[in-house]
Amino acid sequence: MYYQRQANLDDATKIAPLWKAFLQKRSKHDPSIILKPNFDYVAYIKQKLESESIYGFLLEHGEKKDIVGFLFVYVHDETSYLDNGGITDSPFQPRRMGGAIGMYIKEEHRKPEAITLLVESAIALAKELKISNIDLLISMEQKGIHKLLERFGFKKAAIQYTQNYEITHEDLPKLGTPKTQGIAVKMPTPSLIPLRDPLTQQPVINPQGKQVFLHPVTNEAGEILRSSNGLPVYPTPLRDPQTQDWVFDKSGELVVCPVELESMGKVKEHNGIPVFQKPIFEQIDDKLVLKTDEMGNYLFTQTKK
Repeated sequence: MYYQRQANLDDATKIAPLWKAFLQKRSKHDPSIILKPNFDYVAYIKQKLESESIYGFLLEHGEKKDIVGFLFVYVHDETSYLDNGGITDSPFQPRRMGGAIGMYIKEEHRKPEAITLLVESAIALAKELKISNIDLLISMEQKGIHKLLERFGFKKAAIQYTQNYEITHEDLPKLGTPKTQGIAVKMPTPSLIPLRDPLTQQPVINPQGKQVFLHPVTNEAGEILRSSNGLPVYPTPLRDPQTQDWVFDKSGELVVCPVELESMGKVKEHNGIPVFQKPIFEQIDDKLVLKTDEMGNYLFTQTKK
């Protein structure tokens, strides 16, 4: 009898040898896969199990419920990205994606009912999380998996070609350009977008020496505001009219133009583009400067509703 359940951190030591066997088998078919000697597979599995975007399913067998297989999957939401200092939306509708990281079952337990049990569990999770697309990369020699997925309604969408080159790890040329080297970029959560200098494309650092990210606009209840096409709305950073530098307040926070809202709390739009309040300028000594109130807060003007 076979059973299925989700994995937890306590299972890492039992999953580790199965994962090692899984990669060793893959490396025999793919010369580009070179395994590290003395790798800590237990820590590797724990790291995956601690991730909020990764789910592990285990196949158990018999009265003792010995772990004889696993299927690890991941999920993520597609988001907007930053381009030349402004927000650029993808021409495609955002999707919630899912995929497989790895699947392995001990050879003596590779029976149709056992494999189906793991696959059905992952598909049930996809439906629960409302995954819109599942993308799977299956090697050519796994004919059985091809047939199994086709029985579940999956269709072949692409053909992948690979080429392996024998390259030593000595004197490898550096990747990237001088403009992008020398700064350690912290990867943000999916809801944040790193602000970059439009000329150098280097990450923007605030006066406190921290990297700056754009946060999606939220309402008073903390809910993310979205445009009419369902995408999160990101604010427009304020620039100094003299230097064109990004503007930071006294506490070192990035100053952004507030988004305009309709009477019902929805984001105001013009031709499908969110409308933001414009900064107020004043003339001082023949120079155009940003206007502030007595407390030093930057002032913005609202358009007529």
